[in-house]
Amino acid sequence: MNNQSETNAHHREHAPAAIDVKSLSFSWGSQQPTLLFPDLTLPQGEHLFLHGPSGTGKSTFLSLLAGMLAPGAGSIKLLGTDIHQLGASKRDRFRADHMGVIFQQFNLVPYLTAEANVTLPCRLSHRRKAATGEAPAAAAQRLLAALAIPQSHWQRKVTQLSIGQQQRIAAARALIGAPEIILADEPTSALDSDNRDRFIQLLLTMAEQRNTSVLFVSHDRSLAQHFHHQLELGQVAA
Repeated sequence: MNNQSETNAHHREHAPAAIDVKSLSFSWGSQQPTLLFPDLTLPQGEHLFLHGPSGTGKSTFLSLLAGMLAPGAGSIKLLGTDIHQLGASKRDRFRADHMGVIFQQFNLVPYLTAEANVTLPCRLSHRRKAATGEAPAAAAQRLLAALAIPQSHWQRKVTQLSIGQQQRIAAARALIGAPEIILADEPTSALDSDNRDRFIQLLLTMAEQRNTSVLFVSHDRSLAQHFHHQLELGQVAA
């Protein structure tokens, strides 16, 4: 085990879990079945591959973890903090400081350039800006280059770029500033095999270097081999 791995392993033993979920459920309304989620503890610095049939609530689960939906019952602790005991503004601050989220629909800002979309978390969080260790623009450019976005595209509005390029820009935005938790909802769905493999390698290499925990949702079961743990969501309640 190298020194970096020893440091990370020691830290994991003494840190609160990155994600700790207990007795969690959610329903979209009284006429909809209740989604039941398994108890889950993900140690800091470890990675989980999440899969399951359509309708079992994979995207809903990530939205609950991100604090964007409120659970019907149960608790969610991130880095030891029960996020649903926080007020809305503190919950938004926690997300900005500690979480990178890759949404299925990307949620990029259409009037901003590729580079400006990537640096956006550093404008919202002093913590993540400081974590770049340099000007956020330089950190963004390194990420864009690592994800094979041509330099000629960095100052283009994201609406001028392909869907696959937009997905990689969304990934770079989540990675910038070394958040402790990455939530990724089908982050490789629009990528060809080369760009998919490049993204997975970058994500997990950076996660290892920074002791970041990753929860990765995908229908591509071939990717599961890259992760420490796997979890399949089951059926909804009647």
